[in-house]
Amino acid sequence: MKVIFKILKKFWFVIEKDFKKLRVNRSLYYIKIFFTKEKKLQFYKKNSIIICLIAFIFIGLNLLLNNQNRFPYVTEAIFKPLSNIPIVKSLSDSFFAVFWKRNFEMANLKQELELSKIKEQAANKLAQEEAVKRDEAEERSQQEAIRRSQAEARAKQEEFERKLKEQQLSEKEAEEQKMNADNDGDGLTYRSEEQLGTFDWNVDSDADGIRDGEDAHPAGGGRYIAQNFQWDYEGTPWTWNFSIQEDWYEYYKNKPRSPQGTVYVTQNDPFIKQIAQELKDTANNKGYHLSSFIVSFVQGLSYVEDYYTTFDEYPKYPIETFIERNGDCEDTSYLFSSLVSATGLGVSLVEFHDHMGVGIKTVHNQSGYYYPVGDEWYYYYETTGEGWEIGQLPDDYLFEKAIVIRVWDGSIYNLYPQNVKPCYYSPDFPGYYYDGSNYYADSQCQNYVYCMLYKDGDYYVKPNELNFYWDRNCSQLVVKGCNKSTDYLGYFYDIYGFYNDSRCINEVNICRPSSIYSDRYWDGNDNYWDSSCAQKVLYWCTKSSSKPGYFVSSLDFDYYYDYQCTQKSED
Repeated sequence: MKVIFKILKKFWFVIEKDFKKLRVNRSLYYIKIFFTKEKKLQFYKKNSIIICLIAFIFIGLNLLLNNQNRFPYVTEAIFKPLSNIPIVKSLSDSFFAVFWKRNFEMANLKQELELSKIKEQAANKLAQEEAVKRDEAEERSQQEAIRRSQAEARAKQEEFERKLKEQQLSEKEAEEQKMNADNDGDGLTYRSEEQLGTFDWNVDSDADGIRDGEDAHPAGGGRYIAQNFQWDYEGTPWTWNFSIQEDWYEYYKNKPRSPQGTVYVTQNDPFIKQIAQELKDTANNKGYHLSSFIVSFVQGLSYVEDYYTTFDEYPKYPIETFIERNGDCEDTSYLFSSLVSATGLGVSLVEFHDHMGVGIKTVHNQSGYYYPVGDEWYYYYETTGEGWEIGQLPDDYLFEKAIVIRVWDGSIYNLYPQNVKPCYYSPDFPGYYYDGSNYYADSQCQNYVYCMLYKDGDYYVKPNELNFYWDRNCSQLVVKGCNKSTDYLGYFYDIYGFYNDSRCINEVNICRPSSIYSDRYWDGNDNYWDSSCAQKVLYWCTKSSSKPGYFVSSLDFDYYYDYQCTQKSED
């Protein structure tokens, strides 16, 4: 027995290493303890063969079932045949479930915890490495920014030093350039401006509206030229005093003469704006027609032919015409165009073969001669001689194609004049126009109207009559006491009834809801059950209140199907 025990113990120490390597659960360790405790030695000696056999079987079966590949020969020769015995396999599984399974689970859990810890450590390490990389990238970025800033600073310093050196080396040349420079672009150098007492950084040193290089007195001090004008407008005499700086007159007097054109329309000049504003304020205060009032002022100037025989060889600018108070047709046309354009009205120049006038953009209901430029109508104004009104064209040019130059964009058109006959807006009949005798629906007085809506909008009238009518054809005469029905369109009524004519002569019966009975209709004479007044109400046959849809007769108190109580109900 001792020999077997030693052999078994030796066998244990041999297989113990393999089981530890395979992480077999502690059941084998318990067997080891069981075999080595001294107090159970006697039991071991007496039952050693059985115990060894049982241990040998359990160990072999568990190895077979759980790690067969590590002991292929032992498994194949000894334990595999035993595993086919049901009771042995059942005992081995139970032994595994009790002693090994929990340890395997604990080992797996421990392994998972260790793996999780390793992953967490790896993630923390990776995060630390990323943070270090970010810090290093930010540091590199800051260092790069510092290097760029230092480089820019060095470049600026070098540029400053270079310029300073150049300036120091060429002070004399720079001073000369400064004295010869024209910083404000007014045509005068810095040296010239110093001599004149003006400023090379101000194009108009005396603020008179003329560039210093073109101003006779750029530092100021020029005299004012006083002017007195007298003219008539609608029978009222006007006197006007106005003064203009001499510099403006000299400025335009010295300008070269170019061919005719919009260059002579100077609506943006300060003196033109001032004159135009004063004329506009006067016209507004007096309720005058603006362009007609302005043209009367221009027509009051003296007409003087050019020194050169033809009309267009020496055109004058508006201020020249204004100060000299005279001019020919193109001179007064330029002055009038400038003044009217400065007030905001559209203007065009109208050139004939030997004459010039002005076109004023106005509404299409103006009578007279005009030149159509697209949707814009420019009515002709004659600027020479007094008494010419808007739309009046001299007879010599009624059939001549004129050159029309629109001022605001310089576009040129070749057009024949068009005429609109006199047509005025009617204050008595809003929305209509008249030519002095007849009324029309359009501003051209082309569509004759014989029946018009009256002021309050309730009636129509014929222009030459004193009667009122209900309709736009003036066929339904308004008669006192006979009113148009608003509830029954097309009918009229008085205190006696309804009629189909506006004089309340032809009486008609209109089927309408009864004002007494809620379920009946009335035609003025009788009551009916329906809205067509076809089912006349008979006094002995009425609707049943207890039996809807039926009628009841007061003669026999029976129920009937019809409103005449002729079809008795069988119920």
